[in-house]
Amino acid sequence: MSSSKDSFSSKWGLIFAAASTAIGLGNMWLFPYRVGERGGAAFVIPYVACAIALGLIALIGEVSVGRFTGGGPATAFKKILQLRSKNTAPGEAFGWICVLVAFLQAVGYTLVFSWVIRFTLGSLTGSAFNAVSSNQYYVAISSNEHILFWMSITLLTAIVTLVGGIRNGIEKSCAVMLPAIFILIIILAIRVAFLPNAIAGYKYLFSPDWNYMFDVKTWMIALGQVFYSLSLRGSTMVTYGSYTKKDSDIISSAKYIVFADTFVSVLATFMIIPAVFAFGKDLNSGPALLFITLPDIFKAIPFGQFFMFTFFLAIFFAALTSFIGQLEVVVQALHDKFKVPRLLAIFLVSTSTVLLCKVLVVGNIRKVIDVLSLHLIPLCALGSAIFFFWLVPKHLVLQEVQTGRSKPVGKRIVSMGRYALCGMVLFIYVLTILKI
Repeated sequence: MSSSKDSFSSKWGLIFAAASTAIGLGNMWLFPYRVGERGGAAFVIPYVACAIALGLIALIGEVSVGRFTGGGPATAFKKILQLRSKNTAPGEAFGWICVLVAFLQAVGYTLVFSWVIRFTLGSLTGSAFNAVSSNQYYVAISSNEHILFWMSITLLTAIVTLVGGIRNGIEKSCAVMLPAIFILIIILAIRVAFLPNAIAGYKYLFSPDWNYMFDVKTWMIALGQVFYSLSLRGSTMVTYGSYTKKDSDIISSAKYIVFADTFVSVLATFMIIPAVFAFGKDLNSGPALLFITLPDIFKAIPFGQFFMFTFFLAIFFAALTSFIGQLEVVVQALHDKFKVPRLLAIFLVSTSTVLLCKVLVVGNIRKVIDVLSLHLIPLCALGSAIFFFWLVPKHLVLQEVQTGRSKPVGKRIVSMGRYALCGMVLFIYVLTILKI
């Protein structure tokens, strides 16, 4: 990595940025929804198992790809293939697929994030809290009226950070927003614990439906959720890895990132599901859980407007940091590959994101999320793992993950990457494709 290249100040810069981009709507809404859909702890157990056994290794691999090559996915996989072949076109093509998937995720995020912004402002001003019907309020803000305006506002919130660059923009903003997310969610989880009949929600969580536990589809969804939540798609973590200094311990950083991401997912579940049970609401209500069910609950408790604003502020911070990570992948690709000035790249990416969101995503958000989480993201994560653990020579893999780490790295990390990670992801991915 060139010394003149913008980078994270330390391993904590990587941890704040990567953990912040990992913690997003996948943790705050999709994970509790999956838990409610698939038997409580019967989903949590496979998820945690996949996060520790596969997610951690995959994260180490993706960050290492970025630091090893000094570039984002558009150039990183091409450089890796140069170690094995003169024909680097497949590596470059795969890199651009990863960039495209990150871009598509950003396109999908734009719509939901615009709803989050409107609910955050609405809970602050009282318009969301005082609405006679949360359902009507949600229908009104999710309609096509003024949607381009609010999606543009959504992009502007991310652009402010992106313009600041890596250390002064992404790192510093994430260092503020990540602790804020933890504090706000803890406050809400404590409040929910004192709701009447919240105990029913805790009983549901700790009395799993074991039929789901032994259902292959539960493990497919859990693995897809791990990759979706940890932003493992051969792009964002590779990009952030390219901004990571050689004295940073990638293995230690990855452990902190996986712990933070999983902790927030579980904490959000312990906040949302007991609240839903306390008021007899529907756990399987999809996006309505976030934008209709929970607002109705906040309206029914003392100081509800304060807690509604606290909740949506936490969602806002989580969504923003994830959104920044998705956009940065495409911005870096345009800047590194085509030498597009950073500010121009930000403008081009932002404009195209809004336009494609209006055309492709509005009215199809659930389909977009399912295609990304169950198919495209695992495919890119699998490819990234194959490139690093199979195509990079074993001694270079060990050398890269050892760099910046005082404790010796065992050789089994390569075997874990090659056989446990690649083998299991391939197996579950094939089952998903076959819909077994």
